[in-house]
Amino acid sequence: MPQFIIIAQDYKDSEALNRRLAARPVHLERMRVEKAKGVFIMGGAKLNEQGNMYGSMLIVDLPDKTSVQNWIAADPYITDNVWETVEITLFRIADV
Repeated sequence: MPQFIIIAQDYKDSEALNRRLAARPVHLERMRVEKAKGVFIMGGAKLNEQGNMYGSMLIVDLPDKTSVQNWIAADPYITDNVWETVEITLFRIADV
C-alpha cells in the first residue's frame, strides 16, 4: 500500500492547546491501535520554541487519499476541534 504524510496545524485560539491536551489520551490510544493494525507508521507533535504542541505530523499506510481523509475524519483531533488544517501528501519511506 502507498504511504501518506499528514501535516496538521492546530487552531490558534486561546483554548487550542487545552483542547489538544484534553483529546490527546484518546488520540494516542487510537494511534496505538492503528499502529498494531499497520496503518499508523510514525508521527508526533510539532513543537514551537516554548516546547508547546501546535500541530502534528503522521505517516500512514492506506490504499488511497480518500481512505486517508476518512481515517483522519474519525480522529479525536478532528472531532474535538484540535486540527484546523490537514495536508495529505503521497509519500514513500526510503528503503535504507
